[in-house]
Amino acid sequence: MNQFNDSFERCINDPLFLDQFYQIFLSSSDEVSDMFKGTDMDTQKAILMTSLVYMSEAHSDLLASIAEKHDKEHLNIKPYFYALWLDSLIAAAKSIDPLFDDMTERLWREVLQLGIDFMVSQYDANG
Repeated sequence: MNQFNDSFERCINDPLFLDQFYQIFLSSSDEVSDMFKGTDMDTQKAILMTSLVYMSEAHSDLLASIAEKHDKEHLNIKPYFYALWLDSLIAAAKSIDPLFDDMTERLWREVLQLGIDFMVSQYDANG
């Protein structure tokens, strides 16, 4: 877990990390790109940073609040977007963290998948 935490710290402390992530994520799908049209990206980056911390530390109450905002009745973030999101995040981390290796990638996926699984489980929760 320390290897994930160290990599995560290197990434979130690099001012290029979130820009790199959004460049990759927005180009991953026209549908994703369309969702962010008109979005204040500085605000969005701040929100993402907070969300990443919640997801990586499994803050269930705080993550539940984020999941509700992303569910079918609110932002309607479809479950299949999370795979694109995670792949984009991994690609950005690889480009930023000079110590990123296969084990680090596995740890990023394992840690963040728990939060993703929770987010997906809440997609239809209110519907």
